[in-house]
Amino acid sequence: MRSSAEPSRVPQLSTWQVFRAPLLVGLVAAAGLAFGLFGDGVWDGLCWLGLSIPIVLSLIYGARRKVGLKSAPSSVQAEARDAPLRVIGPSRIEGKHP
Repeated sequence: MRSSAEPSRVPQLSTWQVFRAPLLVGLVAAAGLAFGLFGDGVWDGLCWLGLSIPIVLSLIYGARRKVGLKSAPSSVQAEARDAPLRVIGPSRIEGKHP
């Protein structure tokens, strides 16, 4: 267990690195909505495809998160759940959020 005096090593990411995946998913979903307005047939298929991608990604990453939490030892899960918040910088908070 780390002491409170030990600094946390969090990699610094650029704005582009943080927001490129959510931006791409949002653009695909917006394109799916637009395809639904264009017409029937192929456009409906493209609409379904564009709007299903965010749902599929949510299911995949949600399942990964649950599997990752289940595979951790119960003592680590309890420690993470009960840990108080610590401010480690001007805009970063570490620990359990309310």
